[in-house]
Amino acid sequence: MRHPLAAVALMIGLLMPCAALAQQTAPEPILRVTIDPPRVVVGQAATLRIDVLAPNYMTAPPELPDFQVRNAVTRQLRSINENEQRDGLTYAGVRFEFAIHPQEPGSYAIAGQAITIKYAAEPPATREATLALPPIAFEAFIPDAASALQPFLAARNLSIEQTVNRSSDQLKTGDAVTRTVTVKAEGIPAMLLPPVKFTAFDGLKLYPAQPSLQDKTDGRTDVLSSARTDSGVYMLEKAGDYVLPPIDLRWWNTGAQSIDVAHLDPVTLHVEANPAAGAASSVGTSGPRRSWGALRDVVADHWLSIALVLLALAGLGWLMPRMVRAIAARLRRRREAYLRSEAFAFSELRRAARRGDAKAVYFALLDWLQRFEPVAPQHTVEAFKAVAHDAALDDEIGAVERELFAPSAGAARWSPHRLLRHIGGARRSIRHETRAPQGTGRRDNSIRLTIVCCRSTGRGGLRDEPRCWCLCRLEEIAADRVDRPAAQRAGAGARAEPGRSLTVLERRRDEIGDRRFRRARHDTGRARLRAAG
Repeated sequence: MRHPLAAVALMIGLLMPCAALAQQTAPEPILRVTIDPPRVVVGQAATLRIDVLAPNYMTAPPELPDFQVRNAVTRQLRSINENEQRDGLTYAGVRFEFAIHPQEPGSYAIAGQAITIKYAAEPPATREATLALPPIAFEAFIPDAASALQPFLAARNLSIEQTVNRSSDQLKTGDAVTRTVTVKAEGIPAMLLPPVKFTAFDGLKLYPAQPSLQDKTDGRTDVLSSARTDSGVYMLEKAGDYVLPPIDLRWWNTGAQSIDVAHLDPVTLHVEANPAAGAASSVGTSGPRRSWGALRDVVADHWLSIALVLLALAGLGWLMPRMVRAIAARLRRRREAYLRSEAFAFSELRRAARRGDAKAVYFALLDWLQRFEPVAPQHTVEAFKAVAHDAALDDEIGAVERELFAPSAGAARWSPHRLLRHIGGARRSIRHETRAPQGTGRRDNSIRLTIVCCRSTGRGGLRDEPRCWCLCRLEEIAADRVDRPAAQRAGAGARAEPGRSLTVLERRRDEIGDRRFRRARHDTGRARLRAAG
């Protein structure tokens, strides 16, 4: 038994160094960084090239920094896919290129940057690595022959052009002239092109416009073309001859290594006096005198109408505060009446139920019952239950009371939604029952009470008097029989003895006066009010 165990231990001891060696020699990503040229003229581009290669293939694009350098303009150029064989292993990656345009002479460094890549080290397994870029620097300078240029401008090619737009062929005072100058260059961003300065003159009001900058890169050669457009509007205020000065732009030609000059010719303007403007100015000087005279004439001719208008305005100013106070008082009274109303109390009950606070709901319910007339005069929860006749409502109110006054672990929880639904349903049904029925000829399940009063007419007959206090009979009549006369509904049984009619009158008069037959209790959908007397 000892020899097999020793053999296994020996094999494990031999394999572990091999695995560690294989892990140490696992292929790693490759990062190469170059900058060309290392020394450039101010304004020209130094190209930063970054090659990122990974074993097998990358599973996601590399995450690059923006490579922004102080006092320089950085723009990204094209990206090129690359493949490379090394030690029999295929590396795949991308070459990134950035153009960095320094704005001032000096040394520029790129350091402290990193690139994150994800690649398939052992497909399909994915590995993530962060590669630190080595520090790299370049230098920007101004040639000695161009040191006198202010400002310094270097380009491969540069041109300048202008356009002059006149508001009219024969310029007069009040017209406008727009001078537009466009500078086009190659190999330099538009933001590094200097602005064109326009000269102001006495008699010409200058309004410079915002410049327009445009950059365009050729997709095949990465050659940068830029353009800057400046314009100014001259308002012609005085007649005379004016000359807009020529524009000379000196720049360093990087191809010829010399100073070139871009030139624009001067612009001549001949401005004549505008007769219409002179007439307008003369009218403007005499206008105030004539306007005051015309105003005096109007007042003299229409003084009565003006006086009436002033009186009306004064009266309106005197009445307006009172009207405002009256309207405010009326709105305040309506607001106070609403705050004392049953509708407001019910809205507060609904709001408390939505919050789910049992204590707030119960006190809001008590406050609402104080304003709910159908439960008068008690205005209590028991009176509300008695009028509603809703077992589910009784259970919900009882659940709230148990939670507040006798909480227990096994008791059923109350539901704000169910409580509010049952209270709202009972409120609607009770209010519907207590209202007097409107209209005729409709079928519904409500109960209508008809008072059939009878008295002797002295001629041995009976007379129907629905509003008198002599009660002979109360009869339950459904709504579909409303249109029939009371005497026909009562029938022959309505006749009663005169002595008994007086007895019934004395016995039921107080009850009739208090209730006025507006409330009826019914049990399981059918209430019967039987005849009295």
